[in-house]
Amino acid sequence: MRTDLKLKLTHTAAAAWSLLFLAACGGGGGADAPATAAGANEAPGTRAFALSAAPALPAGATPVPAVTYRCGNVTLGALRSGEIEVPAGQVCVLQGTRVEGNIKLGAGSVLDARDITIVGSLQADGAASVLVAGASSVTGSVQLVQGGAATLLGLRIAGNLQIEAHAGPVRAEALRTSGNVQVLGNLGGVTLVDNSTSGNLQCKDNLPAPQGSGNTAATLEDQCRSLAPAPTPAPGTPVNPPVAPVPPTTPTLPAPSLPAGVFTAGSNVVCRDLSLDATRYASVEVPAGARCELIGTQLTGNLELAPGASVKGVQAQINGSLNGDTPGPVQMDGGRIDGSVQLARAQATTLNGTRVGGSLQAVAGTGLLWLQGLTLTGDLQVLGNTGGAVLNNNRAGGNLQCKDNLPAPSGSGNVAANKEDQCRGL
Repeated sequence: MRTDLKLKLTHTAAAAWSLLFLAACGGGGGADAPATAAGANEAPGTRAFALSAAPALPAGATPVPAVTYRCGNVTLGALRSGEIEVPAGQVCVLQGTRVEGNIKLGAGSVLDARDITIVGSLQADGAASVLVAGASSVTGSVQLVQGGAATLLGLRIAGNLQIEAHAGPVRAEALRTSGNVQVLGNLGGVTLVDNSTSGNLQCKDNLPAPQGSGNTAATLEDQCRSLAPAPTPAPGTPVNPPVAPVPPTTPTLPAPSLPAGVFTAGSNVVCRDLSLDATRYASVEVPAGARCELIGTQLTGNLELAPGASVKGVQAQINGSLNGDTPGPVQMDGGRIDGSVQLARAQATTLNGTRVGGSLQAVAGTGLLWLQGLTLTGDLQVLGNTGGAVLNNNRAGGNLQCKDNLPAPSGSGNVAANKEDQCRGL
């Protein structure tokens, strides 16, 4: 499975992705982007779902039959088009359009499609966001891989559906599929509600495991064998993003899930797909694409994450700092980091109940950012993230600053010397 995420957003695409994400969360109900309830044309299972208005883009040129149409930063209405290509980093809005051919999305592109007919397939590789809703149908298959957010509501698919390796939230509701449905290796949270397929429904390697209910298939496999009903959120529970992994809260040390690493105490360690126990080491480096567990591990130095590297720490004690540029999933439960935390372009980040002696900076993350119960001596900065952010009950001795995040962070109970920009109300 490929894990290199090709999310290269232009300003236009990023802004549109914000609108689509708010639509997926039932948000966008403010004065600037009024939400509208699902209309009569939408599937019954989507009526409780609110969609924001589509991005306001100029009308595109009239398509020429049987000629590929480049839909870049334009809107097409109830017209007949040949195959549609959405260029990398651009936005395409389709409303009532009939597409006689495939729709192909470039890296970092955005598609907002409502009440459309595709006489062909929908293919997206590295798209920033895909929304298909209303009375929409596809005579072929739908393949969405290595993307950001994906929301499919009430769609009819004659072929197969594949949703793989998404960094942002994925929601599929009231779909009717004749083929197989595969939901594989997604990291931003998956919700599956009231979907029906004549083939198999397979969910595998998603972190966290999918949530939902009311799904039927010839067989429900792996993580989808028993989809529990989504819990009813308590009053005041953040709804943005719609699916968030609940961080672990137990202080007990879990059993390792990776082979045990054996290294000399006090040494510098390269942790490649290994689990480290409660031994004291100097520093730990996790190579590109590798995984590492720190179960009660003590470090006198830093924890360094190479691109694509992922780490799970439980009650780890780090005298230095945690640093990562383009890491995979990062999860730290409890413990302490005496230095600072600097994570840039992370796929997904969960920090729960950790004490940070310096500052924490999470910048340009593409997946879900969940910060809960942290105690920091310095500043807490959440800047330019596009996968959704939730901040609950954190205490910062310095400032809490949230800026240029799409969508804006949600949460409550945070305390800081100053709460600035998007975090003023948290």
